[in-house]
Amino acid sequence: MSDRLWFRVDDVLPLAEHAAATRAHLKTRQQYRAGVPDQAALIWSHDIDGDWLSSNGVPRWYDADGTDHRALAETWTHTATGATGNPAPAGDGYGFLPLHTDHVDGRRDLLDLLRYARRHGVHWFGLHPDPASDDTNDRYRVSRHRGDITPPLSTWTPAAVTCDVVGGGAYRAMVATGYTTLSRSGVLCRFPRFAVQRMAAHLDALYPGDMPGEHPRLRFDGDAVAVEWEDDDGLDSRWVEDDRVTPDANRCYAIGAYQWPWTLVASEATFRAADPKDRSQ
Repeated sequence: MSDRLWFRVDDVLPLAEHAAATRAHLKTRQQYRAGVPDQAALIWSHDIDGDWLSSNGVPRWYDADGTDHRALAETWTHTATGATGNPAPAGDGYGFLPLHTDHVDGRRDLLDLLRYARRHGVHWFGLHPDPASDDTNDRYRVSRHRGDITPPLSTWTPAAVTCDVVGGGAYRAMVATGYTTLSRSGVLCRFPRFAVQRMAAHLDALYPGDMPGEHPRLRFDGDAVAVEWEDDDGLDSRWVEDDRVTPDANRCYAIGAYQWPWTLVASEATFRAADPKDRSQ
């Protein structure tokens, strides 16, 4: 199990801004259990479909299908047992996250922290499950790259994987056997540096014919890989960093982890083609 739940800042900040902007706030069971007065907050809820953050602002924020607008903490799922990487709340009161807190030591409150992350291009928000961690300034964390990516007891198997985000190319990867991601429909994989370099070259070749934002590009920045998307407002176009991936202890990169729907490529010939080190064909 992971130490934290991880959310995209771009998904969480709009929820926080909604709660802060509304004059009334929905009373939730999380608030009742926390025993705190009415105030703007994010609500962490846990159900069979995962872990979510939502705004407690009234009027409520609904999606087009009539459901509450929420942000999902995507994590791994062990297919055999149904276990996931997200820590479960020990009680409903743990899920009430006030946006404004008067820290005597001058720390940022939750809303200010999320705004700071957005201004400075910090992509991930990590939530510690225990509210007591707020006393040590450890409950909320923002980071340019995601933490708790890999299951601690996973076995990694070589395979070829693909997804539409990278234009359907097949790439050599190490796949976590028996685990899924992206709401139980994708695989969790790590890529050696040479595979990331091939992926980056392939995406660069797609760019001249792309529509803006159709595919990302990968750029090495020292040991880290910046994942960038083209932002075109009709007048100007620029590349904006969307994620940053650092190498793990085995010098592999979890490109697109918990964001891109990687799937296995069954063909052995495709696997060999994805691995330039394999000369057995």
